[in-house]
Amino acid sequence: MRLVFESVLESHVHGRATILLLKLPDDESDLLTDLPILRGGFGSIKVDATIGDTTWRTSVFPDKGVYLLLIARKLAAREVLAVGNPVTVTLTVVAA
Repeated sequence: MRLVFESVLESHVHGRATILLLKLPDDESDLLTDLPILRGGFGSIKVDATIGDTTWRTSVFPDKGVYLLLIARKLAAREVLAVGNPVTVTLTVVAA
């Protein structure tokens, strides 16, 4: 399954760390929730994610009815992402 969506980059403070993340839209989150696949830890789903010219293997995690994609600071710098700005993402679910 391949999903393409736009989401606003958010930052959240967790202890001493600030985490960058994107929330998948409701429709895309619903599609992932309905997938009959084996889940990883914390209900995660393994994906290949692409933002701009960067593709990496990661997982998305369920949280309050949507899935979250964590964004590394190096990736944000490389792709010139800024908190509060929209980001276009392509996710491809990786078969377990």
